[in-house]
Amino acid sequence: MEEKKLIPPEEFDFPFTPYDIQVKFMKSLYYTLENGKLGIFESPTGTGKSLNIICGAIRWLKDRQHFEKENLIETLTKLIKEKDILSKDTNDWLSSQSKEIEMNYKINALKLKESKIIEYENKIKQIKKFKNTKLNKPKFFIKMKNIENVEQFLEHEDDIDDDDILPKESISENKEGISDDETSNTYEPIKIYICSRTHSQLAQFVGEIVKTSFKSNIRVVSLASRQTFCINPDVSKLKNMALINERCLDLQKKTPKPKTDADGKVTKKLKVSTSYCPFFKQSAIEELSNYALTEVQDVEDLISSGKELNACPYYGSRKAAEDAEVVLIPYNTLLHKATREANGIKLENNIVIIDEAHNILEALAQMYNSDLSYAQIYHASHQMKAYKKKFSTRFSAKNLLMINQLIFVINQLLQALEKCCTENGTRISTLENFVLETHIDNYNMFKLTKFCKECRLAQKIRSFAMKYPVEEAVKEKKGIDGVREFLATIQSKKGPEKIKKPEEPPEPKTVVPPISNPLLAVISFLECLTYSYEDGRILLRKSKNKLECKFQFLLLNPSANFSDIVKKARSIIVAGGTMQPISEFRDRLFINAGADPDRILEFSCDHIVPPDHILPIIVTKGQKNENLLFNFENRMLMGNSVKGILLETCRLVIGGIVVFFPSYNYENWIWGQVEKINFGRKVFREPQTSGQVDAVLEKYAEAINSPGSKGALLFSVVGGKLSEGLNFSDDLGRCVIVVGLPYSNITAADLKEKMNYLDKIEGQGAGQKYYENQCMKAVNQCIGRAVRHINDYATVLLLDERYSRATVKTALPNWIKKSLKISNYEETFIAVKKFFEERKKKG
Repeated sequence: MEEKKLIPPEEFDFPFTPYDIQVKFMKSLYYTLENGKLGIFESPTGTGKSLNIICGAIRWLKDRQHFEKENLIETLTKLIKEKDILSKDTNDWLSSQSKEIEMNYKINALKLKESKIIEYENKIKQIKKFKNTKLNKPKFFIKMKNIENVEQFLEHEDDIDDDDILPKESISENKEGISDDETSNTYEPIKIYICSRTHSQLAQFVGEIVKTSFKSNIRVVSLASRQTFCINPDVSKLKNMALINERCLDLQKKTPKPKTDADGKVTKKLKVSTSYCPFFKQSAIEELSNYALTEVQDVEDLISSGKELNACPYYGSRKAAEDAEVVLIPYNTLLHKATREANGIKLENNIVIIDEAHNILEALAQMYNSDLSYAQIYHASHQMKAYKKKFSTRFSAKNLLMINQLIFVINQLLQALEKCCTENGTRISTLENFVLETHIDNYNMFKLTKFCKECRLAQKIRSFAMKYPVEEAVKEKKGIDGVREFLATIQSKKGPEKIKKPEEPPEPKTVVPPISNPLLAVISFLECLTYSYEDGRILLRKSKNKLECKFQFLLLNPSANFSDIVKKARSIIVAGGTMQPISEFRDRLFINAGADPDRILEFSCDHIVPPDHILPIIVTKGQKNENLLFNFENRMLMGNSVKGILLETCRLVIGGIVVFFPSYNYENWIWGQVEKINFGRKVFREPQTSGQVDAVLEKYAEAINSPGSKGALLFSVVGGKLSEGLNFSDDLGRCVIVVGLPYSNITAADLKEKMNYLDKIEGQGAGQKYYENQCMKAVNQCIGRAVRHINDYATVLLLDERYSRATVKTALPNWIKKSLKISNYEETFIAVKKFFEERKKKG
């Protein structure tokens, strides 16, 4: 019997009366989730996309939870009645007994499921009781003591930590697997995973949830990395994510007991360390977890709560995620398989919603790309050799074999790079050719990378390298070398010729700077060699300077890493303000990942802003009637043209003017041309670092809102820190100017390889289409920074005659195309003046 499906409601719980397009969005989302579809949702900036997602998805979740519970009770009652009727049937005793046994099996299974649900609900009731209790705030925040002063060491003949040595057997052989029966003992309700690019964007979702009526009846948790969540000052000060992860794990280790003989006497004294993390306490973590489930909190709130409870926010949030209904996670936590599994994210029967998904394919490719430099390989080789020399007698035969294989592979990679130090340039290889050329084709990379991960080899090597610098480790076996020299001198007395020691290879003249945990980068690169030969390429960057030589793995088919999500998740939603071309998501993301085309649903809505509130103009000519063409060959001749347009825009537009340039180099060059010009307003530039963005935006807003101000001018870069995820609403963005088209360098080796790959897989011209789409998606993000609500208004000036091409105009957002004009300099500013005069009248 086909399962009954829920029908989307006519009304949704919304903080205010929704617009028609918002209701349509929520109804389509509800239908997509209920029917297990893969949705591509386009909702222009300013249409309340985040709120639509929250209200539509949570309403479906609550309806589905209620329906499943009612359906279970109804089905169970119906089966019990049918069984009673069957038991009274005496005509065919054998047949009725057979059916009764079958029914008993179904009834028992349903009763077991019902008991699990009741047990789970009771657990949630207990957690909710925590809401009425106050946080047990300590009078002061625990301060970590200086670990170096706290550590106490007992005498040890070699000062070797057993954690540095490989186990005799692999972990996979020792550990007992958890059976499916064990994992199915608890009820696991449907979860909604919402992911976006940054924590600030996820915090916006938390803010939207708080606005709704669901805030008191929904369990929401935000996940983040240790680097984001760590409140232990001695760990967080390390800054580097890999170092923070390792230090965190080190502080959780329990001090081992000393080894004793049969009489109980200590035979080996071990190092005793009193270093620990005071925030890693199960009781405090449990308390933080319960608190996180009773109050809707973002990452910053969780950190504050963790400090108040002296509990680790990282482990508290992970614990809370087990019972959360909505889990907010950044892109990489969901899309990167190893990270996803490490965070315990289960996709089966759950919902995945990916916001700001316009660049999801690029994000996937970047996530799985890998760089391996000469310095990393060099240090990995030396550290591995020293490690083997130190502990070879303590390795099992199997572990020694794997260590030897890994050393050989690393040396082959090192030799391959050293051969490239004679010239500058790049070379592309297929994975197949690369492993053949480096003579590592006979080695199983799956086994090698699995071995490294299971025994945490990279962490052991790093710990070893910190205790025994390579120079010292090489001298460790000086005694043995002395015996060999003695035997050699005895041997030399028997013959006229003196036996010479084999010459050591000369040290490289290049001074290779130290690298933190180089083996980690090597393992990551070797893992890339396990991908399908068709899906990846190796880019070899050659240079006469050894330190600039490196291997780069390029993932050409990122959708292959999305297939697990497509297969396991109940439903997937990819949403964004501009999702054009939708075919890219349909074909390259979903269908290439193994999705059934019939499972894909597309939704696109118009902008809520009336057409007369937006004035988009393609400006083809400058002040002196010169053609505006900002291609690479011509852009440096356009300085005066840009200068004239900026001056006239500043004269006519009251409020904020945001200018997007195609690159940082060009923005810097233009700044040099206009730095001394008086624009009648303050001029700001996109900051060099992300940490300065908020400060610059605050000063920009202050300059616009100050009494008597005509506004401010802000220089930004397409694809930079200000082009995505920021709102320039109302007076903050009355005019957006995009200078030129930000095409990537078409001669770049990696881009050419990607285009050739698409031409081969999808047909001639697919590569060029991809090249153009990358540019236009970036432009559309810039356009979307202005006009953020129904009463907002702004002008958009696109400076380049190439915008008038049919292929380029087609790629612009539909809401822009409705009002789009093509004009020269004079016509443009007549229209701009008229536009703002009319807005002032209607004001």
